[in-house]
Amino acid sequence: MNKCSLKTLWLIIMVIICCIAMAIIETIIEPTYWVKSVLKIIFFLFVPIVFIKLQKEKVFADSFSLNKKGILKLSGLGLLIYAIIMAAFFLTKGIFDYSSLVDSLSADQNVSQNSFIWIALYISFCNSLLEEFLFRFVAFIKLSEYTTKKVAYIFSSCMFAVYHVAMIGGSFPLPLLLLALVGLAIGGVIFNYVDSKSRNIYNSWIIHMFADFAIMTIWYIHI
Repeated sequence: MNKCSLKTLWLIIMVIICCIAMAIIETIIEPTYWVKSVLKIIFFLFVPIVFIKLQKEKVFADSFSLNKKGILKLSGLGLLIYAIIMAAFFLTKGIFDYSSLVDSLSADQNVSQNSFIWIALYISFCNSLLEEFLFRFVAFIKLSEYTTKKVAYIFSSCMFAVYHVAMIGGSFPLPLLLLALVGLAIGGVIFNYVDSKSRNIYNSWIIHMFADFAIMTIWYIHI
């Protein structure tokens, strides 16, 4: 096995281990929200950084240089995504019982009206950045340096979808769960695509933030 193949294998294993670890922490161990957030920083940021450093490569390079020219364009796309998600919510709220779903999620996360704003801000800004670092920078941009871009696309988007579905699986009815899985996988592909040319995770982070803004809006409506 050549050097690139070994790097590909170890990077894939590392990403899978980090996702499984967080899935166990969130669904089985279930610590307090802020303890869980610290553990996510460890598994989604520190562990990948250590892995990349062990490969004797730079971590904070082109993928973290801010491209100001594309900010307004990406913000416009982010607003469009926010509008699409909210429109989908209002069109399907008669089909799916979002209130009971949100109540279940709020109970799982120990979210109340007093703590919601802080958790919503953390999810929208910090949590989205952690996920973009692991799923886009590590599982897509870095992986595509060792293997084909097609493999990186498939692995990154599938891990992004499976990880999130694992977090919400117990709360969603099966039809909505399958819809979420497909939607998240497509979302992962879109996030990868907007980062593919610039190799800059700020692109997908902006879009991810607006998607989370929409989810937090739906959550707030029912909390």
